[in-house]
Amino acid sequence: MTSKRLRLVIFQEEPGLWIVRGLEHNVGAEARTIGEAITATMRFVNAHTAVDIRHDHPPLSSFPPAAQKFWNAFAAGTAVPLTVGQPSGWDIQAAFATRVPTDNHTSRSNMRYQSAR
Repeated sequence: MTSKRLRLVIFQEEPGLWIVRGLEHNVGAEARTIGEAITATMRFVNAHTAVDIRHDHPPLSSFPPAAQKFWNAFAAGTAVPLTVGQPSGWDIQAAFATRVPTDNHTSRSNMRYQSAR
């Protein structure tokens, strides 16, 4: 399988609530800690990739790109190395947002979330 790219933006929405959001595919997770949110995102990507491959679909093809405000937050953020295992076939990069992405409040209705709460 050819390596697929997924960039993640990580931000704290409020004390005790960390959000990870995918850019190329609007997926992510929320959790009480950064590590839990990243781990949940990796599990989500891994599980959905496996299902998509079994059904002859491109991995995460049912998830459209994230809104521009998240791309902007990633671009303005600080790159961070990922210390958790990446799902097979993925090149995943992450950045901490220097501030919460804005233009509207983070809309959970437009994103598939995994919660580690």
